[in-house]
Amino acid sequence: MDHVSRAIQQPRAVVTRLQRYCFRRNYHLRPSSSRVIPPSSHRLGQPRLAATFNTFTSNLPKIAPLYRIALRHASTMADPQFAEGTNPEQARQGLQSLQEQGWVLDEDGQGVKKTYYFKSYFKAVSFVNVVASQSSTKKHHPTMTVRIGSVDIHWTTHHPRGLSEKDLEMAQHCDEAAELMGSVEQGQGKKCAPGRD
Repeated sequence: MDHVSRAIQQPRAVVTRLQRYCFRRNYHLRPSSSRVIPPSSHRLGQPRLAATFNTFTSNLPKIAPLYRIALRHASTMADPQFAEGTNPEQARQGLQSLQEQGWVLDEDGQGVKKTYYFKSYFKAVSFVNVVASQSSTKKHHPTMTVRIGSVDIHWTTHHPRGLSEKDLEMAQHCDEAAELMGSVEQGQGKKCAPGRD
């Protein structure tokens, strides 16, 4: 069974403290016995292998929700990686106030990100234009993804690499611009509906 599980593993990712905690805490939930595939079964084809794999994975749902929770909160567990020349004490205070407003650290801890929701596509694009205008003035640009009723914003400094005070300042500007443009809670944002343009 070991060779089957190795073949389906995802590429390795950085394991956060929360993930390690969940795995250590729930090690006893792992399947107590794994089925051994007899040497002759490789000639039987995929159905035998699929049945063996399904039997093995049927014991995993107890672990999977905890793993998903660990992945969902992994970005909040990352330690901030400040850019060279950034005052860490001052930046931590700014970061903490942003986190209270819904910003989270990215996976590497080198940037901050947030999703804003709007009642119309026009308001979402108007918000992007306000952020773009200020970004041009400050000569510091985010990565922005526009959807029908939401905008994802990610601030990081590329040179020197890491989270800078400029990122935090621009994130605060985004909050002000979103308020100006009438951002709403996640459930109130415009969604694509079938049969509507």
